[in-house]
Amino acid sequence: MSILGEAWMPKIGKRAVILSLLLSLVLGLLPVWARERIHYLKEVERKVCQLTNEVRQTHHLMPLVRDTTLIDIARAHSDDMLERNYFSHVSPDGKSIQDRVAPAYSRTLSRAGENIWSGHGYDYSDCNLMARIIVDSWMSSPGHRANLLNPCYNYVGVGVSAMGKEVRATQNFIQRR
Repeated sequence: MSILGEAWMPKIGKRAVILSLLLSLVLGLLPVWARERIHYLKEVERKVCQLTNEVRQTHHLMPLVRDTTLIDIARAHSDDMLERNYFSHVSPDGKSIQDRVAPAYSRTLSRAGENIWSGHGYDYSDCNLMARIIVDSWMSSPGHRANLLNPCYNYVGVGVSAMGKEVRATQNFIQRR
């Protein structure tokens, strides 16, 4: 006797059930096969940092130093927002900027801040334009502007990720002791 209960199932019914199970399996795996890859927009990241420092300079502030650990943390948050389809400073499992940054800077961290940005349908092949859109958006938002122009911050990391037509950007700031 098979798992499908051959005794009560006519031959055509057994084939339909098997076909249905196979189809369900294939369709269940399809998103894994069809899933688009995340791309890091490294040139956009670089331009966002450059524009951020230009804005800070016009406000007589010291430039921010790019920090590779902060870049990795920012990219990971941008990736997470894309993969889990959300847009927030707090992840679905409750992790905030402090949770993401503190482990890497536990002895030297004084303060941390974060700017995030989300876009859909942008042609991100023009790195200058994409970076300008992101920074201008942050400068138009009082909270994001305050982070960008905070004189206490001295390090920055920017992570810009794209998947298909979706783009997420995270800008992390820290002040080290």
